[in-house]
Amino acid sequence: MSETLKRKVGLFGAVAIITGMIVGGSMYVIVPQMARAAGPSVWIAYLVAAIPALFAILYAIQLGGALPATGGHYVLLTRLISPLMGWVLSFGGALAVIASNCFVAWGFAKYFYLYVPLGSLNPDTGILIYALLIVVLFTLINWVGMQFATWAQGLMMLLFVVGMLIFGIGGIINMKPENLTPLFPNGMDPFIEAVVIASFAWIGYMALIEIGGEIKDPRRNIPKALIISFLIVLVLYTIVPLGLVSVMKWSDITKAIENTAIYNAAGMFLPPWEVFVFIFLGAMGAFLTTVSANIMVGARDICAWGRDGLVPTVFSRVNKKFSTPEVALLTVAVVSMAGILVQATLDKYALVVVMFLMLAMLVASTATWMLPRRAPDIYKHVVFKFTAFWRWFTWIGCLISFGGTILFGFMIDLTSKQNPGAVTIVFVGLISLAIIYWLIRKAYLKSKGVDLAKLQRELTGATLMEVEEKAPEA
Repeated sequence: MSETLKRKVGLFGAVAIITGMIVGGSMYVIVPQMARAAGPSVWIAYLVAAIPALFAILYAIQLGGALPATGGHYVLLTRLISPLMGWVLSFGGALAVIASNCFVAWGFAKYFYLYVPLGSLNPDTGILIYALLIVVLFTLINWVGMQFATWAQGLMMLLFVVGMLIFGIGGIINMKPENLTPLFPNGMDPFIEAVVIASFAWIGYMALIEIGGEIKDPRRNIPKALIISFLIVLVLYTIVPLGLVSVMKWSDITKAIENTAIYNAAGMFLPPWEVFVFIFLGAMGAFLTTVSANIMVGARDICAWGRDGLVPTVFSRVNKKFSTPEVALLTVAVVSMAGILVQATLDKYALVVVMFLMLAMLVASTATWMLPRRAPDIYKHVVFKFTAFWRWFTWIGCLISFGGTILFGFMIDLTSKQNPGAVTIVFVGLISLAIIYWLIRKAYLKSKGVDLAKLQRELTGATLMEVEEKAPEA
């Protein structure tokens, strides 16, 4: 039987993990990029993108209360929908998390290198070194224990939240009304694209479900953490984009050196020392919380696969001293560094992430809607039960929101002027690869007398202990 992970994460730690996962470096990288295209309406795009996030939270509250287990989405989909589909969507979700890690590590490295260059080294080489080092550092932090990782996460979250509040409120106070017109300078198409890309920044809420096996009193703390973090993120994703376009004309944002727009805008109303302390250090905290959370979440998915035999069981091995999934953490680190070395186009990272995670959430929301009927023994443990109306409302909202975002994503990709259809090809190719792997793995295990699909359908071992809340606390 696989060794269980210990419940070491309290309510504050859960809020820090999910807030850092969602906000992170996208505020400093994606917001200026979208402002260059969508103009002053960028803050409205983030509000519109919050609608799918709200439905994601509603279904995550139900799911987290029912299946507080490591790799919660994978466990749900394999047990209630299909072993194959559960694996395909979990595989895509894990790759999306790792791709996000590459995206954020590159964003951090480019931002950091602007202010701390590495001597006479070529800038591209210096940026690459920073990106790789930050993945190694936070893999080590996650390896030495969940308590230490969440403590670091909480400290960095407080740093960037304070910095963003100062920037957003200061920007609005120093608003130049003429900067906010015209609202859609390039038409509606860039605004719609901004909404889809902004979804990338909002969809991290599902990450909390993946570490459900390590949260204390999960059936109460997961719903609370989701609600608290949503309110924090809603405020930040409203005032920071609005503050940016309030003090800096959208056309001037296009002239800023990459990733420096917010830093430059802050210099318009803050003294240099405050810009450094609250904006630069806040940006560092934002980038690093996302890197840490991505490593944390990706490793838990891989650990869940190892428990079911989808990958060799060594991937579910837990370090006895630190109670962390050490082989899974190492795997995430290696794949992340490989992605960084490939240096794929960053905007393609974002769109592939959105497509995969939206599909996973669409199917998972359907499975969550089915829980009371398909798994009443599990659903009876839920503390915050929804009425039939709210379960239907949540499910239909998820279908419309997630399905619509996926559709817009395909439309953006297929009508793109540069490499049209590239994301669709990668998307379909990865799904095909996952199916082929599952069939090969199933045939191999069958030759050993093991039924893979049966293993994936059953709640046993460490996963069962987590669902029944028998896993030990720190």
